[in-house]
Amino acid sequence: MQKNTFLYEVSQELARFDAKLLGLFRCPVCLRDLPVGNFGSPDADNAINEEHIIPASVGGKQTTYLCKKCNSTFGHKQTKWLVEWIELIEGGAPFPIDPKKQKARISANGSKLNGSMHLGEDGSLEFYSDRERSNPVDFDAHWSEPKPSEIKIEFSMPVLSNEESLRVGYLTAAYGLWFKNFGYSFVLQSSLDTVRRQILNPAKNIMDWNFLIEIPAREIREPSIGLMRFDQDYFPIAAIYDHIVLLPSAQKLHPPSTSAKKISKKLMSLGDEIAPRFQHRCVGPAVMICDGQVVIQPDMIANATIPPQHIWVDGWP
Repeated sequence: MQKNTFLYEVSQELARFDAKLLGLFRCPVCLRDLPVGNFGSPDADNAINEEHIIPASVGGKQTTYLCKKCNSTFGHKQTKWLVEWIELIEGGAPFPIDPKKQKARISANGSKLNGSMHLGEDGSLEFYSDRERSNPVDFDAHWSEPKPSEIKIEFSMPVLSNEESLRVGYLTAAYGLWFKNFGYSFVLQSSLDTVRRQILNPAKNIMDWNFLIEIPAREIREPSIGLMRFDQDYFPIAAIYDHIVLLPSAQKLHPPSTSAKKISKKLMSLGDEIAPRFQHRCVGPAVMICDGQVVIQPDMIANATIPPQHIWVDGWP
């Protein structure tokens, strides 16, 4: 198998924390150590995959690495609902752009037809009947009988009944963005143990504070990472479509309040000092400090093989 250059760079960064880990990949979520040679392996439990942080089906371009076991679990749970939500907000409609994804039913003159809904070019609601999913007698009767004076339309929004998993979908993507761009210096923090447990248990309310801040959907064009100030405290964040995801800092799990009145309006993007970390080219260990506050500090491997470098980020008044 041809070596995956980026994955080997990730492994080399891990070895800077502990030389004994050379040649291994540590899954950023479950923290299992796997040989880099497992990349693309058919072993469902121990393979390593490169996957889109935001699924390609909704325009995601950035990728990162996960063990296949974690990636498969996310795909059937939180990522599924994140995709459906992004389709809603990007489509500007009350349901997905693809009518096949929005099942619906109409009732008229005692007959019921199953089908799908979508938004027409003129803004009207359009229903597509499906004979294969309807009672043939009702289907034929609907088209042969006089037009009904009243039609009842029913459709469901499954994503809204899976709000907790959707929230964790945002959290999972935010965590992946930070791993991609800041590597193991971000992942190897004990302060993120709660985040990892929440990602692995999307149906449970483990992070019981507000880690999602809603913003105008078109304010952020591309998912990205940065810092945000709450009163005098700084926290890592990720901006993903219509939400900002708030992650714990090295010193605090969360701010006491996420009220708009106490949030600095400036969303800071990371500058040239972080740019070399893009495309998996990480050079940790590294400690990030903003206005004298330690925001990121890997503490899960003591006595790193390579001494940590300090990255100073200017704050704002």
